[in-house]
Amino acid sequence: MLEYTGPGESAGAQTTLEATKNRGGRTSKAHLAAMFFAMAIVVGLVVDAFLSQPAVALPATVNPLPAGMRGDLSVMTYNVKGLPWPLASGRPEALAAIGQRLAQLRRMGRQPQVVVLQEAFIPEAKAIAREAGYAFVATGPQGRPAPNEDQAATRAWTLGETGEAHVDSGLVLMSDLPIRRAERAAFPAVACAGYDCLAAKGVLVAELALPGGGTVRVATTHLNCRKASGTSSQRSDAAYAQQAAFLSNVLARSRADGVPTILAGDFNQGQRPDRIAMLHGALDKVPGAEREDALSRRFDADPAGMARLAGAQWIRHKARDMQFTFDGSPARLMPVGIEIPFGTEPDGSMLSDHMGYTVHYAIRRGSQRA
Repeated sequence: MLEYTGPGESAGAQTTLEATKNRGGRTSKAHLAAMFFAMAIVVGLVVDAFLSQPAVALPATVNPLPAGMRGDLSVMTYNVKGLPWPLASGRPEALAAIGQRLAQLRRMGRQPQVVVLQEAFIPEAKAIAREAGYAFVATGPQGRPAPNEDQAATRAWTLGETGEAHVDSGLVLMSDLPIRRAERAAFPAVACAGYDCLAAKGVLVAELALPGGGTVRVATTHLNCRKASGTSSQRSDAAYAQQAAFLSNVLARSRADGVPTILAGDFNQGQRPDRIAMLHGALDKVPGAEREDALSRRFDADPAGMARLAGAQWIRHKARDMQFTFDGSPARLMPVGIEIPFGTEPDGSMLSDHMGYTVHYAIRRGSQRA
């Protein structure tokens, strides 16, 4: 397995904790905030801690897609809830089961070519790539500096907003396709709200070599949550708007050469008109943007087929885990099939609090749309 570190990246593309030591005693406060964070989450998840059962590896239940729905490129997005105990219980077993499921799909020749993970914080989450047999891996931002003293004065240290990030971004991209280069950037120190500030959330963009020649980019991100952030909706939404604008700028810069791009991740949008407007308003500024996400486009193209796909309507209604496309010149990315390798298990449980689904894309020339 090749861990891609991106030689030749710009100095601003990778933020490290070593370069941003905290000053003025805020580090100790941030550590205390992290403790408060842990205790708050423990209270919220106490029922989970007592009732969760270890996950077991179950056979993949995904039915093979017809040949015409497999496309030229497959991308899966999955928030794997890779949180440490006591923030969540039973995670090592569940994460091992995820890796085993992907490995089983590989043995069947049905694994997604590219997988992007969110909340892959603990080692067991990062080990999914190795367990699943992916040869190329890139990780997201590893750190984020603390805000300066003036910025910190208006932020809540009890929520971890005044210190540097305590954990990495939790973003992982694993691929069967060679990674030519990768760019990673953490959101600015003031572009977060609440407990989200304890992680170095940001953007990861990887340039991949397509079989037979050609290039595609796949990007992933994880935007600020709302209620679980521990702060007001007004403050979390303000951070969300900043993050969406930052994401748009990163993508617009990388799209200057016209390479088609897929953006997949946990957007924490939901059915909230304000967040829908913030996110889509930002992404619409990126050249080649398709207004609808890939799953919704498949619902438009094949409503009957999508209605029969267990979990698809749940994913669409939650509107957290989405994939967006940005067409190239003249290549177009057209979603032609959907699979849900990680939905509801036969016993009604899930391996995460999200579902993991794969979009199959056809890469076509000209102006034809799905």
